[in-house]
This record gives sequence, structure tokens and C-alpha cells, in this order.
Amino acid sequence: MPRLLPPRFYRRDTTLVARELLGCTLVHVVNGERIAGRIIETEAYLGIEDRACHTFGDRRTDRTRSMYLPGGHAYVYLIYGLHYCFNVVTRSEKEPEAVLIRAVEPLEGLDFIRSRRRVRKDKDLANGPGKLCEALAIDRKCDGLSLNGEELFIERGKKVEPTLITASPRVGVDYAGDHALWPLRFRIASATPSRG
Repeated sequence: MPRLLPPRFYRRDTTLVARELLGCTLVHVVNGERIAGRIIETEAYLGIEDRACHTFGDRRTDRTRSMYLPGGHAYVYLIYGLHYCFNVVTRSEKEPEAVLIRAVEPLEGLDFIRSRRRVRKDKDLANGPGKLCEALAIDRKCDGLSLNGEELFIERGKKVEPTLITASPRVGVDYAGDHALWPLRFRIASATPSRG
């Protein structure tokens, strides 16, 4: 029987959560069908002190409201007016931090995913944060959902050994100055780096 990650999993150090989400299974139930993928790449965002984070300086907006929920909720936002990004809220209401899920390897609901992502190669189905949201039908309606509900959740996967995880600077956050160089992007070493 699948085991959901409990709330306490998310309410820990964000960098640790980002690493331990690798290998877990992200599931979105759409019209009764499980659409799922194995998490292969993540990025940690460290809240108020992190210039790359939406809540840097304790910034509170309509968009960031979900970041101020307890760890174990979804934070979904739109970038460039085109693509959704799915994040896992971590820590506590006073520590608005999150992990961006950058890429998944599709496992279930492949026909559904292929119908939404018309690409030539399956490796391109969900190899980027916008692509995975399109593939798994994750949008703003998912923002603020508990990850311990029945619609959107994460299941334990096979543990990824630390030696098989690569760490590098985050992508697309050059505006954050030296914070952009922090090695908070984590990937299973055998996985192809995400694009877009």
C-alpha cells in the first residue's frame, strides 16, 4: 500500500527535504485516475533570507499566501504568464520556505500525459517545472492544497543514496546576486538535467 509522506516530513530543514524528495512519487488524481511521476530534480528556496525566494524580506502577496501555510501544502504559481510551477511548502508558518519540483520521470497515466505533452521523446514529457505541471495537470487550482489529501500528494519512494545526488546552483535566479550561486539544486546523478 502506498505510504504518503506525513506532515512532519515537510516541517524540517528545507535543504534536507529537497534532497529526500528525490526518488519519491508525486501523484495528482485527475477524474479518478492517478497521474504520477518519480521526482528526479528539486530546488530549495530558503525564505526570508534568500533573495531568490518569493518570500524574501517576508514579502506577503496574494501569490505567496500559500508559502505561509505549515509545511506539507502546495504552492503553485504562474511564470512568464505561461507556465505553472509546483512547490512543496516546508517548515512552519513563520518560516515561509519551499522546494520547487523541477522534473519528474512519468510512471502512471502515460496516455494522459502524452495527450497533454505532444513531444517526440518520452524523456521530454516532464523534464522541467512548467512541463511537469502541464503533464500532471497541476495549475493554480492546486495552490494551497494539503499534500496529505486525496487529490495531490507525494508517496515514499526508494531512498536515493547521497552519493547519487548532485548539487549545483539554482536555475534562472541571476537577479538574486550571490544567492544565485548557492548549491540548492538537487538531481539524481543518472537523470538528465531539466530544461525549461
